[in-house]
Amino acid sequence: MSSPTVRIVEVGPRDGLQNIATQIPTPIKLDLIHRLHQTGLKTIELTSIVSPRHIPQLADCKDLLQQPSIRALGHDNNPDLRLPVLVPNLKGLKIAQTLNVKEIAVFVSATEGFSRANINCSVEVGLARAREVVERAVQDGLVVRGYVSCIFCDPYDGPTSPDAVLRCVQALLQAGCYEVSLGDTLGVGTPAKVHRLLHYLTDTGGIPVGALAGHFHDTYGQAVANVWEAYTCGVRVFDSSVAGLGGCPFAPGAKGNVATEDVVYMFQEAGVETGVDLARLVETGVWIAKQLPGVENGSRAGAALAAKTAAKLPAASLPSPKAQQAQKEVLLPALQWALTIDTEGMRLFRCGVNLKVVLNRPRNGNALTAAMIAELQSVMDTAKSDPAVSRVVITGTGKFFCTGMDLGKKSTPVAQGAESSEAQFARLTELFEVIDQCPKVTIACLNGPAFGGGVGLAFACDIRLCTKAATVTLSEGKLGLCPATISKYVIREWGLAFAREAMLSARPVKSEQLYSLGLVAEVAENPQDLDKRLDALLVRLRQVSPNASRMSKELVNTAWKHAGKDEQASGIKALFHEMMRPDGDGAHGVREFQSGRPVDWDAYIQQTKTTPKARL
Repeated sequence: MSSPTVRIVEVGPRDGLQNIATQIPTPIKLDLIHRLHQTGLKTIELTSIVSPRHIPQLADCKDLLQQPSIRALGHDNNPDLRLPVLVPNLKGLKIAQTLNVKEIAVFVSATEGFSRANINCSVEVGLARAREVVERAVQDGLVVRGYVSCIFCDPYDGPTSPDAVLRCVQALLQAGCYEVSLGDTLGVGTPAKVHRLLHYLTDTGGIPVGALAGHFHDTYGQAVANVWEAYTCGVRVFDSSVAGLGGCPFAPGAKGNVATEDVVYMFQEAGVETGVDLARLVETGVWIAKQLPGVENGSRAGAALAAKTAAKLPAASLPSPKAQQAQKEVLLPALQWALTIDTEGMRLFRCGVNLKVVLNRPRNGNALTAAMIAELQSVMDTAKSDPAVSRVVITGTGKFFCTGMDLGKKSTPVAQGAESSEAQFARLTELFEVIDQCPKVTIACLNGPAFGGGVGLAFACDIRLCTKAATVTLSEGKLGLCPATISKYVIREWGLAFAREAMLSARPVKSEQLYSLGLVAEVAENPQDLDKRLDALLVRLRQVSPNASRMSKELVNTAWKHAGKDEQASGIKALFHEMMRPDGDGAHGVREFQSGRPVDWDAYIQQTKTTPKARL
């Protein structure tokens, strides 16, 4: 493909998503960004560092920018890739700099009404703020792009004067912006209006056409025509959004941005190079539209090309409903886990509010040494008191999940005397208790078979996933032992009759039976599928308040220990009053429900809680 004649600025991850009411999980946003990058797009606006009260959809901006995959995209190995981030003020700039953002965008309105509705200030004050941000950013070595909104009309003030647009463009360029994007926020522009404004800016105002970009919305179906008119006037940079996503929360009735597929198709058919793989772009548009509830693919070209491709497939090749569901699950993006601690026998990863403990003695079946027990207990103790942790995952590497106590010749505590026995009893009892009593949601991912104490490790947790090849075996009886310290967790979860039979027979219990009895939530085909199912579960759990999870766990524990007794009744009453507190999660959750906004509790926790240093 030859060098692009026009540059497409993809604004879908920011402008395209910001006005969607349903909270979109961060992994979906990350996957969208990477899919867009794979189409050949060289400029992708990632997000905006704004107040979550004003734009709730972008409340995860910091989390998104901290993801290793995003940092890798912005690495020096991709010098031609631009990843701008919109910032409203100096505070946003400082945050962007701490997150290693290399390019920012600033915005102003050409009109008073929209400026006051959008950023709660006059145009003059908005320009002053923007100049301050631009000058500081340029001084610090950042690249800055500018936006001017409402170039044709203001939803509150009516038609926009060309002089007002010129004033803003000049101010942003003089401050240090390398280009200014002209935003038809309401989508009321027509080719004639575009022609008049561009010639006014370049001929009367002396603005170089190479310093201008077009940002057209499609409210009246004129966006593609406006792009072409701007191109004939000399503009070579255009903002667009995959699948036509977008709209402005401060402009009632405004529709989405011009669809990137439509712009690329138009230019491609005219022999104008964009550097974008249209087929991949169409696939991305179809995919993201399916991820967003109630959102349709707004690209005419994208929908037509997707339908044309589907029509060419023979009927036999079309996936069954079951296969389609499987494909949808496979498309779920992987969470980005960062290794925080790596010791002998154990590794600790973190992804937002989630911790993942990986037992790492595959040659020994991940058998628990005294050091591993102490390390795991330390992780659980730290997580228990860390308000920025919501969930803890325990899994293993290699063939086995965990084979229980280390029975090696030089390390086994069996038959070593009363002192050794007492120490091992205390270690195991404390470990299983700290997992069982942890107020966080605990998840065991059985990547393979579990034996003895490994079974206890899994069933002290709240939720279990496993691979198809995983089995659990209470194997102690074969060695002349019994499942002593783990028995109360196994019996509680399995029930008396089943637990008794499994203990006495010491037989492997297969994954199919575990699932049929409700002892595991999901069964994966293999360890790779297990990772995907875990990530999907963690994304789903974002919808549940961590404090509500803790209270629910207390209800279950109270029912187990004190069913039908006064302690259960008093425990239920105490939790009822706790959930009704005006400063609790319930108050926030109900307010958001009343406002029609689902809560992303992970984002809420990350915004409101602090994170102490992890330790082992």
